Amino acid sequence: MSGFEFVFRISLHKDDQKVLEYIKNTLGCGRLNAERDVLTFTISQLNDIETILIPLFDKFTLNTTKYLDYLYFKKAFFMFRNRKSSGLDLQEINLKIIKLKEGMNSKRVDFVLPKDHSILITGNYLLGLLEGDGSFYLNKHDITARVSLVTTTANRLVLEKIREFILGLLDEHSYILGSTTKLISINDKKVKSGQRPISILEISQIDFVCNILIPYLDTLEFRTKKYQDYLDFKIIALLILEGKYLTSKGKELIIKLGDSMNNNRLSTNPNPLILDEATKSELNILIKSDPLIYIDSEGRARIISEGKYIRSTYIIKVYLINGSVHYFTSGISCAKFLHVSNNTITTRLNDGKPVKTKEGLIVAQRIKRIKVYSSFLIPEGSGK
Repeated sequence: MSGFEFVFRISLHKDDQKVLEYIKNTLGCGRLNAERDVLTFTISQLNDIETILIPLFDKFTLNTTKYLDYLYFKKAFFMFRNRKSSGLDLQEINLKIIKLKEGMNSKRVDFVLPKDHSILITGNYLLGLLEGDGSFYLNKHDITARVSLVTTTANRLVLEKIREFILGLLDEHSYILGSTTKLISINDKKVKSGQRPISILEISQIDFVCNILIPYLDTLEFRTKKYQDYLDFKIIALLILEGKYLTSKGKELIIKLGDSMNNNRLSTNPNPLILDEATKSELNILIKSDPLIYIDSEGRARIISEGKYIRSTYIIKVYLINGSVHYFTSGISCAKFLHVSNNTITTRLNDGKPVKTKEGLIVAQRIKRIKVYSSFLIPEGSGK
């Protein structure tokens, strides 16, 4: 064998040329090559790999099992770089490098990370993952604004750490509800034979999306074409929060906006879905129109025209007669704890009177609703 070529690549759709140029200029090395719809940033100069790339990944450790590929890459690189001074037989070195290569990337079967490996989630890491493997979209079946992240199931732990990080944006009361419900769901999905199984993190609770997630993402800087999807997603989320989908015209416009996002806006799409000026004008009118849903101070969302509650985002705070306080995420769990009916809980939440059993025994001085998902907290060391 005459030698090896060590290559690091990032490939993106050509619409993201600016972000690859930014990476190239920031690192001060590498080259860009275009092939059809894809633009690729490549580092292959040995000196650049040794003095720029490896120190970068040593300082900022990869979170996923890609870290294992990096360790193999680094080990093989220095085997090759030091081959003449190692004292080992060159053929033996070549075989070791080939063995490492055969265990990397799509050929990898061992996904066990080192015991000392730690997963660090920051705001910029989360945003980078959203821009690369995430999606902002409208689910047309139930008219929900959704955020999703996809990774191989071997990296499910990263999604769980991201869930912990996002829950860290919540205040104490919101955390009680968010951490005990499917606010941030993670599900495994079966794939076709021969493909690696994937796991999907998804968020769709509209109060959380509008009041917590979007304000937090607004503090970060997008760099890819995903930003345009995010801007449309923000509009869709606000329209849903305000109930603008309740009219047939409002629903139609929201769906049109959703249909124009993601792959439908790519420059290479032969049939891009572009909103015409008339639709844009109608959307602006819809945005400026009065909300059709009112959210009260207790976190209950009500259709204004019907006086009908359609969702609630609150927890129940119970003041016991001994002075202690308990929290519950539903009227049913609160009723079970106090040994009263669910109707009793609803009545006392509305009138603020002490909670009594059938026998007239007071079991709680007062119970009240605490609105949640109202504002976010920037976590310490969030890496903004």
